Amino acid sequence: MKIQSFQGGYDKNFTYIVWCQQTKLAAIIDPSTEINPIIEYIENHDLILSKIFITHTHHDHIAYLNDFLDLFNNIIIYCYHQPINLKNDFIGLNDNEMIMVGNQELTAIYTPGHLSDSMCFWNKEHHMLFTGDTMFVGRTGRTKSPSSNIKQLYDSVYNKILILPKKTMIYPGHHYGCYPCITIQKNIELFNFFSCKTFKEFCVIMKNFEKNR
Repeated sequence: MKIQSFQGGYDKNFTYIVWCQQTKLAAIIDPSTEINPIIEYIENHDLILSKIFITHTHHDHIAYLNDFLDLFNNIIIYCYHQPINLKNDFIGLNDNEMIMVGNQELTAIYTPGHLSDSMCFWNKEHHMLFTGDTMFVGRTGRTKSPSSNIKQLYDSVYNKILILPKKTMIYPGHHYGCYPCITIQKNIELFNFFSCKTFKEFCVIMKNFEKNR
């Protein structure tokens, strides 16, 4: 699986294009940045855009969704099966459901906490994980929305993401860290958000982050 990132949108958002080299079939992960550079990239590389994956439905992550739908009539939207802020037609996903992009496989991992409809998308073969706002470089997402839940976020991070192969590369929804992307191993080594021994310790780190931000 090949990948290209684009930064922009509301707050250093990332949109990703992923595609299968054999078939040229491509997908967007989070339509959150300006569409023109993405369309130019698709055209220049002869890609066939067929799918959009949404990590969660906070407005900034779906800000340019309708622009893509206006240009690509047959595109299919994939997201968690109970989205909060989505009015478009979509295919709902459950935890550990697999979706193909050409010959490449993405696994949907349900990771609530930042938002109740948060999902990550994992390409096991190439060690890629698209985490939306569940995990950034250096910290987790916040839990300030009505459907946020810090216990769920802890479980999602520690019992679903951090148990993946440590060489897995994290591709987050925003460029909030010192690097645009990072391996799980490096995130654990460098940042205390990912080395907690207990949920209580995690809560203290989150509380201190909110206090000092």
